[in-house]
Amino acid sequence: MERDATRPTSTPDPDETRSRLASEVAEVESAIALVASGAASRITLSGLKFGEQLSRRFHAEAQASGINLEPLLWPEDVGCDLTIRRIDE
Repeated sequence: MERDATRPTSTPDPDETRSRLASEVAEVESAIALVASGAASRITLSGLKFGEQLSRRFHAEAQASGINLEPLLWPEDVGCDLTIRRIDE
C-alpha cells in the first residue's frame, strides 16, 4: 500500500513540537504576568496544544500570584483553550 502524500505522518516532528511548546510556555507566562500586574483582569489563550499540561505546570506559581488557570478542553484531546484570571474576579 502506498502512502498518501496529502496525509500528514502520524509521527510529530520533534523540532516543531519543541518550538510549539516553547512558544506556548512564553504565552502562558506573559498572560500570567499581564493579569498579575492588573493590566488585564482575564485573558483567554486559544488553540493551545499543550494547554492542559501547562495549566498543571504553572498552577502553584499562578495561585501564589492570585491567578487562576482554567483549561477549557477540546473534544478528542486535540488541545485546549486556557483562561487566566484573577482569583477574586
